[in-house]
Amino acid sequence: MRMPTEIVVTLITSVIVAVVVVFHYETIQMLNRWVVRRHSHTKQTIRDRRIILSVIFGLLFAHVVEIWLFGLAFYLLLGHGGFGAIVGQSEVSFLDCVYFSAGNFTTAGWGDLAATGDIRFLAGTEALVGFMVITWSASYGYLVMARTLKDNTRP
Repeated sequence: MRMPTEIVVTLITSVIVAVVVVFHYETIQMLNRWVVRRHSHTKQTIRDRRIILSVIFGLLFAHVVEIWLFGLAFYLLLGHGGFGAIVGQSEVSFLDCVYFSAGNFTTAGWGDLAATGDIRFLAGTEALVGFMVITWSASYGYLVMARTLKDNTRP
């Protein structure tokens, strides 16, 4: 007996969301441990640049990984058929799925590709998760900059 496509898409979406959220949390924890260690080991002016740029590039890397994870989920679901399609391209490659994922994750939704069928649930959920983790990253980045630059203003 084959499981209904709605249930399969919902389960895969749940797994991807869990992996992305835990990965993002662990990335922020790792960056924060590094920031705390660097705060006491480098000179003031060099420290500011290194800390802030490292955090921004670390968060950017995390977002790229997360986009690729969602892209992989789209690609795997499309490869098994019956879960829907991504229309706008005659044949959808893995990189097309990553591109589609980037549009969803950033909520840009360029519109040249669109999901049909049950994978729309994955696409919609990705937009919510992307918005949340981008906001999470912005908040964390702000806190790091505020803390790092605040230390510069001490007499």
